[in-house]
Amino acid sequence: MQKFVLSVMHAAICLFCSSVVLAVPIQREPPVLRLYTEHSPPGEYLDASGNVSGATVQLIKLLLSRLAQPATIELLPWARAFERAKLQSNSGVFETVRNAEREADFKWVGPLKMHAIGLYGRSDVFKSGNPILGASNRYLACEYRQSVHVNALKRLGFIEGHNLILTVNHGDCFTLLLKGRVQLVVLNEAGAAERQLQMQQAGHQLVKLRPLSQVRLYLAFSLDIDDATIGRWQQVLEQSYLDGSMRALYQGVYPEQMISRLEQFASEGDTQLQ
Repeated sequence: MQKFVLSVMHAAICLFCSSVVLAVPIQREPPVLRLYTEHSPPGEYLDASGNVSGATVQLIKLLLSRLAQPATIELLPWARAFERAKLQSNSGVFETVRNAEREADFKWVGPLKMHAIGLYGRSDVFKSGNPILGASNRYLACEYRQSVHVNALKRLGFIEGHNLILTVNHGDCFTLLLKGRVQLVVLNEAGAAERQLQMQQAGHQLVKLRPLSQVRLYLAFSLDIDDATIGRWQQVLEQSYLDGSMRALYQGVYPEQMISRLEQFASEGDTQLQ
């Protein structure tokens, strides 16, 4: 009889243990995040092995590692990258300007960078002075589709199909400038420094003709991503500004003034930058 009671108790304990094991939730990895970007050296480009690389890409990869977030990063023409992030779930695009027109289309993390944007030309075309711009001028300007700077060019009097060319890829306009097929392009200060060597190799100088704007660039996520996740992204981004990780990746690539401003943003909570 005692053996029977012990057997019953043993069976009950095992049954209880089994129920406890079954009650433990299964740990699932987060779904793979799809990130898109464009060819925009030195921040984003394909390296010799065909991998997406660049200073900003390396920062994004650092954040993914700290968040234990699996992801793919694909380099596409900007208009396609932007639309995919806007329409697909669990996706994002970097780096893009945050403005009133785009605000409700994404959830935002940043800023990743800040730049002074200017209008540039070749020294052999613009030998002196600031060019007179307008719908009747003889200069041909170039920018890529879906760029926020297209409207700035239109405000200066450039008209698509008349004296404004819109390309698919970010770098196409500079190639056209090198070949003398356009006279004006829009560049940020880091991009201009990167392109100056190419222009010098072609026997000319790249000259800044006028400032256009100051921009702040962000990582924009699809709207289905929950706010808690966005908050974690913002937190690890700012932490990278405070612990020197961003500086290690950006220094020597981007202007010191910008790096310091991002560090100041993280340390002081500069809401004007958001």
